[in-house]
Order: sequence, then structure tokens, then C-alpha cells
Amino acid sequence: MEDMYTLVKDFFSHDMDLDDLFDSEAIIWIDWREDDEDVVNYFNDMMDEPIHIQTVSNGKPYGDDIVLQKDDKELLIPYGDEKDRDVTIKYFNDFVQPDYEVRWFTESLGNDTLGFTVLSGAEWAKLNDEFGVDTVRYYFEPINLESNMFNLDMDEVFALLALRENSDGVNTDFSVQLDWITIINKEKALTEQKENGQIDLKQYVAAKKEIQKIKDEFVAAHGEMD
Repeated sequence: MEDMYTLVKDFFSHDMDLDDLFDSEAIIWIDWREDDEDVVNYFNDMMDEPIHIQTVSNGKPYGDDIVLQKDDKELLIPYGDEKDRDVTIKYFNDFVQPDYEVRWFTESLGNDTLGFTVLSGAEWAKLNDEFGVDTVRYYFEPINLESNMFNLDMDEVFALLALRENSDGVNTDFSVQLDWITIINKEKALTEQKENGQIDLKQYVAAKKEIQKIKDEFVAAHGEMD
């Protein structure tokens, strides 16, 4: 883990450029078609204290479930009708915290293969203290159970890439940009529902007012986003 931390720290210290970080061992690259058990093993191999992993048969079409175990703690990753990379990553990350934390390397946004980094909770805290929470988060986005990574649709991806390109860098963190895109997409979906006759004028006006209220609150908190 120390080597991974040093590589990430070197990047923030400007001792390594972004291209070198892409090629470094600090980034775990995961394809959207990756086997979920392999995803768990990739992360586990990055930790000084790996967790125990086993698979259990469930009779479902997608194959065996994955069970994570450490000491007296156990979690069966809760898949729905099929295995899903986002579900695997989110629940693994939630299970290993606060000892370790998986973060999404957001410079990989827009690719079929996304980058992730695993450091100890203490190491992420040291990076935040030395370089600032916003700076660290701009490149390495924290993951929670609501996060979308592989499951972002292409409209969201393109909008996020445009915001990222036009933003003031580390002054606008990724999660804030994603929240804005979510609001805009809800607004577009509402307009489409009205044009397709799925909702009447009264429903449209009520929903439009609610979305506008959310937009106004967002702008008051974070400023305009173009």
C-alpha cells in the first residue's frame, strides 16, 4: 500500500504528470465486462490486510454470489437480477471502510474501462490534509452506495466531460457536477413526457416548479454551471 500512496502523492506533488499516473500501478483498470469476482480480487490484492472472499451457489442465471468476510463481519453482495460492476465496487468499498477506501479515478470518465485506486483510510486523510479535499476529490472521487460509474448513460458522460473541461479545475468537484447533470436530465425528461403526452399540463407545471426549486437551491449553494 505504501508504494500506491507514494505514487498518488507524487502526482499531487507534481513529481509525476497525469500521463505517468495513468500508466502507474496506482490505478486499477476495470473493463465494464469484467468478471465481478476478478474485480473484488483486484482490489483485495491492493490491500495489506486482504479480506476473505468466497462464492456461494444461488441457482440464479448470473452465477454464484460473492460473500465478503473479515473477522466476524460478513456481507453477501446484494445483486438483483444480474451481476453489476457498480454494485460490486460500491459494496466492496462500503465493506472495507474505514480501514481502506476505493476511489474512482475520474480522469478515466468516458471510457469503457474505468480506473480505481485503493488506499487506506489514513492515507486518503493524509492526502486531504496536505493537498486539500477538493484537489484530491477532483481526481479521485469517493464512492458511496448511490454512486453511478459504469451505469452512467452517455448523455450524462458527455455532459460531465464538457463541465469538467470548462470548469475551474479543482474548485468544482465531480459529485457537484454530477448532481447538476442529474437535475438537467430530469428537466429534459419532464419536457419529453409533456411532448409525448405522458403527462398533462397540470402535472407538468407542478413538476417543473419542483425542478426549478431544486435548480435554484443548487445555484445558491454552488453557483451557475454552464
